[in-house]
Amino acid sequence: MAFKKPSVKKTNTTLNSLRIYLRSVKKWGKSTLFRDMILEEYGDPEKGLLVGIGNEMGYGLLDELNTAHVDNWKDLEELKKYLIEGKINKEHEIEIVAFDVIDELIPIAEKEICRRYEVKSRKPCDSINKAEGGYGKGQDACVELMKSYFSDLYKAGFGIMAIAHVKQKNIIEKGMEETEGYQMLTSNLSNKYEAVFGDIFDCVLTGVIDKDISNGRIQSSSRKLYFRGTCEIDAGCRFKEGTVPEYMDFEGEDKTREFIDILKEGMRKSKKKTMTREKFDEEAKKEFMAEE
Repeated sequence: MAFKKPSVKKTNTTLNSLRIYLRSVKKWGKSTLFRDMILEEYGDPEKGLLVGIGNEMGYGLLDELNTAHVDNWKDLEELKKYLIEGKINKEHEIEIVAFDVIDELIPIAEKEICRRYEVKSRKPCDSINKAEGGYGKGQDACVELMKSYFSDLYKAGFGIMAIAHVKQKNIIEKGMEETEGYQMLTSNLSNKYEAVFGDIFDCVLTGVIDKDISNGRIQSSSRKLYFRGTCEIDAGCRFKEGTVPEYMDFEGEDKTREFIDILKEGMRKSKKKTMTREKFDEEAKKEFMAEE
């Protein structure tokens, strides 16, 4: 890859300039949100692509959704080639790609690292713990493999959404005793694999379902999407502090538009120089045309 001369970084203005890591409890509506986001922003389902991974096929009942499916790393490499070359040759109009779910991606990546190690070492490798000589080196190679994959797509101009599940984890910070930890709703991935998305993605969003329970019975429930973390919920964005709310209620109509507006306001308000919404929209159009 040719060296690029230094340039002053500007905050991006379009949705396909974001990497979004969306995690939630089951049946929250993650795939539906991606479908609705594409339709709301572009008005054309072919502007987005939802990639089902492995055994995850939870998009069967969603219409107006552009989909593909991968079962192994060879499929993923062919998908990347199709996306990048197709963008150059105008074979498709995809702007944002969602991977559903990341939980299914991990074993595929680990299997690929084991395969590569077998080829290199000429020794059988049936566990990621044996790959690259063990001692966690196999997992490290897996992390680099996934980082490189998503970075290639992002550098080619694609917005990325990684969809995953959550679970309650007992967090024990440095200096704490084992009995002093606290519960947090966060990724169900191991810390090492979680860093692939939590560290390099721009938005780490967590969807929850709040339940009103009285006398052991659920009286009502509501969906919420967190943009900022709390003591109980792991989330966060790279936007300037105070530019996005802690969370938004996700019940009712027009929530997808509100979601998009929150992201765009985060980008607009994160700029060093104050920019009006009109100027921001104008810059977004220029950026889109420049990418084209």
